[in-house]
Amino acid sequence: MLNYNYYSIDGYVNYGKLVLKTAPTGTAVSLAEAKQHLRVDSDFDDDNDYITALIGVATNQVEQFTRRRLMSQTYNLYFDVFPPYIDLQIGIVQSVTHVKYYDNNNVLQTLASSNYDLDDKIKPGRIYESNNGTFPDTYERPNAVEIEFVVGRTASEVEDAIKQAMLIIVGRYYEQRQDVVLGTIASELPLMVEYMLTPYRFLEL
Repeated sequence: MLNYNYYSIDGYVNYGKLVLKTAPTGTAVSLAEAKQHLRVDSDFDDDNDYITALIGVATNQVEQFTRRRLMSQTYNLYFDVFPPYIDLQIGIVQSVTHVKYYDNNNVLQTLASSNYDLDDKIKPGRIYESNNGTFPDTYERPNAVEIEFVVGRTASEVEDAIKQAMLIIVGRYYEQRQDVVLGTIASELPLMVEYMLTPYRFLEL
């Protein structure tokens, strides 16, 4: 079968295409919390948009470093064929909405949930064939397999250390504005922030 986006090594297909479907509706750190950290008066609104943008920058940096998605959001993960197991790449996984695939007749099907199990204890989560289930063959086409799943949590469930790391990043860029270009993901974290985030970092296995 033609392999459109990866090569199989020892029978394991380790690459899937991750696409955000539904973005989070909130942030782990609120504008009010950021302004309090920055000692900006709550009635001073001139910098609200800038501080909000910095919260987005901090969120991106923290998520890239930890391989987490902090707030609840929905992703689709695509493969050209079913791998032996499915690494959901980012955590913490709340639930799997569906697993769909194009069968040998190129007809879109929904895989019965009895055919797979979600391991949400490993971080990031994984999907395995169930004891009595199987991953079926698929039609030869790109993105023949689609997994939709929900990751993230509410703001109150995000660890205080992660929130504090975000506030430090916001504070750094608020005071040193030439260091950040809004709309991009900065690559370097302050050493103190790395120390704070390292216990929450999901490593590739």
